[in-house]
Amino acid sequence: MKKIYILHGWAVRDGKKSHEMWTPFIQELELKHIKVKFLKIPGLTAPLNEVWNLNDYSNWLKNYLYQETGNDKVILLGHSFGGQLAIRFASQNSQKVEKLILIDSSGIRDMSFRAVVKRSIFKLLSKFGKSIFKGDFFRNILYKIAREADYKNASPLLRQTMSKILEDQIINDLILIKCPTKIIWGENDTTTPVKNAILINNSILNSELDLIKNARHSPQFTHPKETADLVADYII
Repeated sequence: MKKIYILHGWAVRDGKKSHEMWTPFIQELELKHIKVKFLKIPGLTAPLNEVWNLNDYSNWLKNYLYQETGNDKVILLGHSFGGQLAIRFASQNSQKVEKLILIDSSGIRDMSFRAVVKRSIFKLLSKFGKSIFKGDFFRNILYKIAREADYKNASPLLRQTMSKILEDQIINDLILIKCPTKIIWGENDTTTPVKNAILINNSILNSELDLIKNARHSPQFTHPKETADLVADYII
C-alpha cells in the first residue's frame, strides 16, 4: 500500500478544521488503497515558539521524516505553502523523496502591484505592529488592502514567520529536484496563477502538469475526486 505525507497550507490554523477540509480528498485517496499521513505543521496546526524561516521548516520536516521512516523514501504532497516547503525539502534531500506532488504551490514571487503592496504591508506590520498602528481601524484598512485575513488573525510570532516565508523564493530550488513530480493546478487560481505552474513544470526536469477546470487555489477541496484520481494514477 502506497503512503502519502500531506503538507497543508497557511489558510487554516485550527487543526480540527483543517483536517475536516481535507477529509473528502483523503477519503478518496483511501478508497484507492492509499494510506495518508496528514502532518501537523508548527505555527499552523502545531505549536511554534520562535520565528522560523523556510529552511527551519525544511529541517523540521527532515527530522520528522527520518524519525518516522528511517532511510526509506517517501511520497510528499504539498499544497500552497506546503508545496513551497516540499520543494525546498526535495531540493535539499533528494535521496529521501520518491515522488513529489505539488498542488497550487506558493514560493514564486508575484511582481504585480497587488502582490508588492501585500509584501510591503506584511513586512511593515511584522516589524512594527501595534507600535505604529495603534488603532484597529487603521490596521484593518491595511489588511483589507492586502486582502489577507489569515495574516490579520495570526499571532505576532506567526506574522513574522509568514513575512520571512513570503520573502523566500523557490525558483533556484526547482532545478535541483531529481524525483518524479506531478504538478496539479486550478486553472482559475488567482492566488498562485497558472503561469507559476508552467514555470515549475519547465524547471523540474522530470515533471508533468495537469490543470483542473473550474478550480481555483484549492482543487483538493472543490474537486476532491478529480484531484485524488490524478494523484492515484501517478503513484500507483
